[in-house]
Amino acid sequence: MATGLLAGMLIGAPASQGEPLTRGSLTKCSGFECRNKDSQRMECHIGVWTAAAAKVDGVHLELRYSPRCGAAWARITEGQVGDTARVEGPHNHSAARSITYDRDTYSPMVEAPYPAAARACVVLKDGGKEVCTPQGGASPLPAAVTDESKP
Repeated sequence: MATGLLAGMLIGAPASQGEPLTRGSLTKCSGFECRNKDSQRMECHIGVWTAAAAKVDGVHLELRYSPRCGAAWARITEGQVGDTARVEGPHNHSAARSITYDRDTYSPMVEAPYPAAARACVVLKDGGKEVCTPQGGASPLPAAVTDESKP
């Protein structure tokens, strides 16, 4: 009888009764494990949404939030080489990346159990002006607010 129980414990039930696990359904990090990592390499960009946005001197700033990973990052578009995207999260954690070519970039991630745990900032190279979004909202912003092709 003990052998049967042991065998049953070794075999065990499936880990999940939900959807079958497929490649891409799992992330490569979660929460604090995502700190200072790239959202695309960690597969956190799937299902992401914009939780806060701002525009300064023609530069679009977004706080991107991944519920899959429990993480957030800053993204800037229509910037200039040298402009910096920075995300600030809980416990004074932050991550930043500057544009090195082209006109956009995104920061590494910080953990964010919910969107209001983070905010995004941009520091413009010309003049050093810094602007930050409010903390993230509980639902995605409408596309019109985040569409950099619209005035």
